[in-house]
Amino acid sequence: MKKTGIALIIFLIFLTQGMGKNIDLVTLPDRVDVQLTIYNSADITLVKEYRYITFKKGVNRLQFSWSGTLIDPTSVEFRPLEKKDKVEVVHTTFPGQKPKHLIWNINSKYEGQVKVEVSYFTSGLTWNMDYVAITDSGEESMNFKGFVRVYNKSGENYENAQVRLIVGKINLVEKISDLARRSGYNYKSLPKAGKARFKRLALRSSFSRAEDRKDSSVYNKKRIVKEGLSEYFMFSISGTETIKNGWSKRMRAVNAENTRFKIVYRLRTHQYGSKPVRFFIWQNDEKHKLGDSPLPNGKIRVFRRNRKDGLSYLGEQMLRYVPIKGKIEINLGVDDLVVFSSVKKKSKRYNFSFYKKYVRGWNEELHFVDRIRNYRKKAIVFELRRVWNGHIEYQAIHKTKLFDYRTVETTFKINSFGKVDYPYELIFYRGYNKKQNRIILM
Repeated sequence: MKKTGIALIIFLIFLTQGMGKNIDLVTLPDRVDVQLTIYNSADITLVKEYRYITFKKGVNRLQFSWSGTLIDPTSVEFRPLEKKDKVEVVHTTFPGQKPKHLIWNINSKYEGQVKVEVSYFTSGLTWNMDYVAITDSGEESMNFKGFVRVYNKSGENYENAQVRLIVGKINLVEKISDLARRSGYNYKSLPKAGKARFKRLALRSSFSRAEDRKDSSVYNKKRIVKEGLSEYFMFSISGTETIKNGWSKRMRAVNAENTRFKIVYRLRTHQYGSKPVRFFIWQNDEKHKLGDSPLPNGKIRVFRRNRKDGLSYLGEQMLRYVPIKGKIEINLGVDDLVVFSSVKKKSKRYNFSFYKKYVRGWNEELHFVDRIRNYRKKAIVFELRRVWNGHIEYQAIHKTKLFDYRTVETTFKINSFGKVDYPYELIFYRGYNKKQNRIILM
């Protein structure tokens, strides 16, 4: 029996001629299986332990203790997975002389071994995600990997555990209130214990909905759940891991090799500043050897293989939740080998309107030429997005589109050591000449 953590002991009692007789005291074998479903947003983990217990016919007493752990004792549940019609929990008692213990009184009509599940909520188990992308030397394909690190401060060791993560946020307030209302209670008026009970019910229901019910033995399945204003899913780690109390464990959760990606340069002064920045872009889909599930938040670090069989560090950023088929866009910062400049060629004002002797409206015409120079050895794709405020007529030689009512967007392909000029003309309607606040492409 373990010196710390959870002790689960079975007392077998055989009832003969109406009198109980203590037959045996048995220390249970180790857990045959344990499953952790960790929900970071509320510091809650649902633990399911599986053990084989040998029952005698009649009353059996099971003692469960949680000394030294962060288990919520009111959440502990016992459930037979076999012989369900012959094994029944009659009642549960909390002996006063043994704090942090409970005893299940179980009536069994079956004599023999039965697989059972003991489940409970505990705290102190948390996780975070990080990613690593390593490109080839030519920056055309990459190996993309994701790792989960689980931290255990729960007070209990978990050997050979199946680890599952609840990603996203469950709308617990709505779910708890709904459960209470359907049970005939006003949630706000409930005592603390009543609110805790409905919270546990809501969590169990949500965890169950996120589970893949088609085949509960396949632990690399993922399922997205949308409820009200919340969206969450279960991200399962293949295989099993031993996670000791006070330790952390890093596990690989995503692995996509030789994934193709695009390199795009962007100038968006309102977002990234006055210099072009470089992006690696790919998608969370089958084409890019991903797409099994959304990708949780986590820091991504990007490296490039160099010709000396080493790695060059390119940059890092936080990767925010990426849905299935969503884009992954990694900003690698300013690239001094791609240069942008803008020159105002001419301007004029005309079409004045007056009130008495005062000017109250006019048109202003501006001519610009933007120039992009590429000093790299390979051709690049360059996206130019500019924001202009006011009532504007916009005209350009190159194909230009509206990103929104005040933002124009143009895309260029620029050859190695090449350049592109982008001339355009703007007419601003000023003062009383202004009739709206948007760009009109001419």
